[in-house]
Amino acid sequence: MGNTSTTYRGPNGGKQKLSIEARKKKQATDKKNAMIRTSEKATAQVFRRNLKNVDLAGKDVHHSSDGSMSLQSIKNNRGHHVT
Repeated sequence: MGNTSTTYRGPNGGKQKLSIEARKKKQATDKKNAMIRTSEKATAQVFRRNLKNVDLAGKDVHHSSDGSMSLQSIKNNRGHHVT
């Protein structure tokens, strides 16, 4: 028997009803944002790896708007906390 758990995804099955132009624009935007996120994840990983003698438990790397990085608590780094 297959997986019987289902997730409610709304009346449209979780799909957005977009015009062809809007879909192409969204795909381009999503691809750009994915590339930015991948880059940020890679730089954060390098930053964490280069830290020595620092307790990293419960800490995330925060990317500031000026391009610098610092460690912050996970709670303060999630969402839209701006520094």
